[in-house]
Order: sequence, then structure tokens, then C-alpha cells
Amino acid sequence: MMQSRMNETDDTTFTTLYRSQSLADQAYESLRERIATGELAPGQRLTERSLAMLLGVSPTPVREALRRLEQEGLIERSGPRSLTVIDHSSESLAELQYAEIVLRAAIARFAATKIDDKQVEVLHSLVARLEALAADGTPEELLDAARRFDEMIAEIADNPALANLCRSVEVVGRSRRLRAVAVMQGKRQDVGLRHLQAHRDIVEALTLRDPDRAEKVVREHLLSSRDLLLSDLGSGS
Repeated sequence: MMQSRMNETDDTTFTTLYRSQSLADQAYESLRERIATGELAPGQRLTERSLAMLLGVSPTPVREALRRLEQEGLIERSGPRSLTVIDHSSESLAELQYAEIVLRAAIARFAATKIDDKQVEVLHSLVARLEALAADGTPEELLDAARRFDEMIAEIADNPALANLCRSVEVVGRSRRLRAVAVMQGKRQDVGLRHLQAHRDIVEALTLRDPDRAEKVVREHLLSSRDLLLSDLGSGS
């Protein structure tokens, strides 16, 4: 009974932090991020109990998260009660990143056929915020603004199945993206400027309701940033 109450307390704490999603979803995203950043290293053995303690939840949401990660090929079962993080090669990770790029470009294509004038204004305001943060914002603020820009395009495209598929192949975690943003704000400001221009070009293509151009601009933009994001995958964070 006491252990049950402790688990209920842990779950309540977790729910308070992440009210918008289920415990299983949050456990899944947290573990996926840790695998992508190397915090859960290739070859590392995992157990439901140890991960539940790490996340501060009961084993039930962890069990569901592990089932999803196993289906995605990020972990494999190594025993009745244990699993192992799969050691993806750099080539495999690059291929998954390319799949994400193709899907995000498709999302932009569909958004171009559905966008309205009010949504165009919102995207312009988001680009203005990106421009302001590029000069004076923190990497965290800039990354969150860029993420909101991407989310807005996905909302306009209004294809939840495609958006979920895109998220399922996203292997680059937040910590690595933050490091890339910091690099662009520091010694590679030229790359940062190109990224800002790409966001302007994306909005222009969407404003013109040009699906071919929207898809092309997003694909080229994301391909140009792939090397920076993947430059040290496999070395950990």
C-alpha cells in the first residue's frame, strides 16, 4: 500500500509538470530524447524499474513508452525484463534525419494549399520574433521560437497522421539542437543568417500558395542544416 501511494505521488508530480500529455507520452518523449542525445548510450541495458526511478513515475507509463521505442527500432529486448539501446550507425541516423526532412517538406506543401491570410500574418510575426531573438535571445528562446514556427505550419497543414509520422523519425534531441543554435549564434553566424532567410522564403512560398516552392524551400533549408545537427552524433552530449 505504501509503495502504491509513493507511485501515485510520483505520477501526480509528473502530471503537474506535463499536463498536456499522458504519462506514457511524456515518458516516451523523455526516453527518446535521452537515446538521441546519448544519455542512454548504445548497448546500455534498460529495465522498467530503473527507468521508472529515473523519470519519477510508476512502471506502467514506462512500459508503454518502451513498447513504442521497441516498435521504432530504438531499443531491443535482451531478456524477459530488460532491453538494450540499439547501436545505430551514423549512416542509419543520417537516413532517419533525411526521412524527417522529406516529411516536413511534405507538411509545408500541404500547408500551402490550406493557409489563410490570418495564418500568413501569424507566420510573419513568428519570423519577426526569430529575427529579434537571433540578435539578443538565448539559444533556448530561439529554438523554442523556431519550434513554434514549425508547429504553426503543421497546424495549417492539418494532417495529424503525417505530423505524428514526422515526429516518429525525429532522432535529434533538444540538447543537440540547442548546441547547434549556440554555434549559429557564435562562430557560425553566417549559417544563422541563412536560416533566417530560409524562414522568410518559406513564408513567402506559403503566402503565394505555391506548394512546389514551399516543399522545395523547406527541403533545401533542412538539408543545409543536417550536417551541423549530425556533426557529432554518436559522440554523446
